[in-house]
Amino acid sequence: MGLSVYPNAELDNIRQLVRLIGAAGLALMIAAIVVGVRWAVGWATVVLVVGYGLSLIGRPTIDLWAPVYAAGLLVMIESAYASLNRRIPTNRSSGVLTRELGRLLALGLGAAAIGVVVMAMSSAPVAYGLLVQVAGVGAAAAVLTTLILLVRQRA
Repeated sequence: MGLSVYPNAELDNIRQLVRLIGAAGLALMIAAIVVGVRWAVGWATVVLVVGYGLSLIGRPTIDLWAPVYAAGLLVMIESAYASLNRRIPTNRSSGVLTRELGRLLALGLGAAAIGVVVMAMSSAPVAYGLLVQVAGVGAAAAVLTTLILLVRQRA
């Protein structure tokens, strides 16, 4: 929104703004975990995504590190919610930490792999016809349906 008011912002100013937004998002995420406020994790995520979106301004090409950033953000969010949901006494959690770390590692690697595949598919030269458009709509509907089902299971 700020760029619509001041569209001629210099890239150095945008980079400084991105650093400040990133630091604010990270501080909010840490505070949410320490204080134990679940809703702040969501807002910290929004702040971090906005910062990342602003960091893309002025780049001539696609960010090849996007899958890594997405996987890292997903693992951070999942670990934040897991730490808020499962406050288990340490004497009973002998295998819980190992399983949780394995789950987070698998989740992060899976997210990064999916991101790499999607980026590779999106950069492949394809003649756009009706079949490609139908496949794209079907894929978008499948992703949306999956997200809705995942959110419904968590709620």
